[in-house]
Amino acid sequence: MSAPPQKPRAVLAHGIWGRGGAEAVAAWTLVALRERFDLTVVTRGGFDCDALNALAGTDLSPGDLRVLTLPARSPIGALEAARFNRALAALGRAYDLRVSLSGVRRWNAPALHLLSARDWHPALAGQTGPRAKILRRVIDGPALGPRPDDTVIANSRWLAAASAPLCPGRVRVISPPVALAAVPGPIRDWATRREDVLIFGRIAPEKRIERAIAIVARARAQGFRGRLVIAGPDGPPDYMARIRALIAGQNWIERLPPQSGAAKTALLGSLRYGLNCCEVEAFGIATAEMAASGMIPLVPRGTGQDEIVSAPDCRFSDEAEAARRLLALSRDADLQSRLSAALRADIARFAPAQFTAALATAAMDHLSTDPQPQPEFSHDLSPA
Repeated sequence: MSAPPQKPRAVLAHGIWGRGGAEAVAAWTLVALRERFDLTVVTRGGFDCDALNALAGTDLSPGDLRVLTLPARSPIGALEAARFNRALAALGRAYDLRVSLSGVRRWNAPALHLLSARDWHPALAGQTGPRAKILRRVIDGPALGPRPDDTVIANSRWLAAASAPLCPGRVRVISPPVALAAVPGPIRDWATRREDVLIFGRIAPEKRIERAIAIVARARAQGFRGRLVIAGPDGPPDYMARIRALIAGQNWIERLPPQSGAAKTALLGSLRYGLNCCEVEAFGIATAEMAASGMIPLVPRGTGQDEIVSAPDCRFSDEAEAARRLLALSRDADLQSRLSAALRADIARFAPAQFTAALATAAMDHLSTDPQPQPEFSHDLSPA
């Protein structure tokens, strides 16, 4: 009896495994590829199957993959990041498929890159000063960017449109997986939910937490009766000090630690409104999770969150408009009911099964293409 054919080998790189949206997508990417590929994850640290499963709702096990952790040799993060990138360039050719799980890595061979934020390229992140250029050169080498024979996958049309001019090859769009979008059954009765606003996710400068606090404060001054709940891991110490100073003594603001699993589901099912003030949000998994749970998230116009929240009543351009939207929502029970139902129904398109199928197809398409550069390249911004 002949032995079963060997699976093609795939190597997937992610520097430090935190507990954010990028890691949730990376976990589902492993799920998408584990049946067709022999997987090896290369990392600088932080990979933990149980923690990732709790974060993303996946069912990964140690038997699904091998983990290659490159030990640190220096306490300087930039030097370690540079060494990590050099290691990828050296080992990538031993594999059939190379995958950058967040951003663009230099493999020195055709690769598949998953983009989750604008900061994958300094020109998009606004990092164009002399210090930033030197740091990027140390970490990434002389030029950071996809090859013509790479496949780039953006998590939204918004990010794809911004990234396409910097990508000489094809750019595809595959929306991220939202585990809560696949949860069947009724949601908690609206009447039992608290008239509160939730900020959900990492407390970081780009999330504009101070702006969200100002919006809810303005709405409360105009008659809104709800409180503000801030739930998520701490960000940079200097920014955390600023946020702690803003919420000190404010009995209408509640600060919660990071939530996952049943605790996250319970929190999202107990509140009515969400608020995400990030103006560079490429997608917004936290926003999608709130919508999937029946909450009504308010978001800035003109970001990737527009692809989650399409209702004009949920979008704003400035703090004054956001406060007006929140106050109007709180006074219109029929509008609340319509928006909650519509958002939850629309979010079903982000179910993990659709992501895993699209990602597996993209990987096989990438392997089947001619690795030689072509004379012309089109940017496919339609969903894969």
